[in-house]
Amino acid sequence: MESPRDDAPQTPEREPARGSEDRPAAPSVPVVVRRSPKFWPFVGAGAAVGVLVAIISAYTGAGSAEFTRASVAGFLAVFFGLAGVLGGCVAYLVADRVGAKRATRTTAVPLDGPGAP
Repeated sequence: MESPRDDAPQTPEREPARGSEDRPAAPSVPVVVRRSPKFWPFVGAGAAVGVLVAIISAYTGAGSAEFTRASVAGFLAVFFGLAGVLGGCVAYLVADRVGAKRATRTTAVPLDGPGAP
């Protein structure tokens, strides 16, 4: 195995940052790092579950001489779909609260670049 030579070119990992000697160190900023769920997948999943429950209940329930099973399924899909949307919103709020409790506090150093003050 070869020993590293002093005259070998430095790799990017070993090179000192250029221009860092003449700038003062940027102050660190306290930040909160957390994961937040997406809202619409919860609402869509709740609506889909509600409509599925409506279809199952319409086709497994007792038949009616006045209404067809398809019209009963459509009627129930509206109400169970809305209930599913409400349930999806509640599930989203619970998931968001759990994510907020698992948040971590850390410090960050602002980077130079476009959009930097």
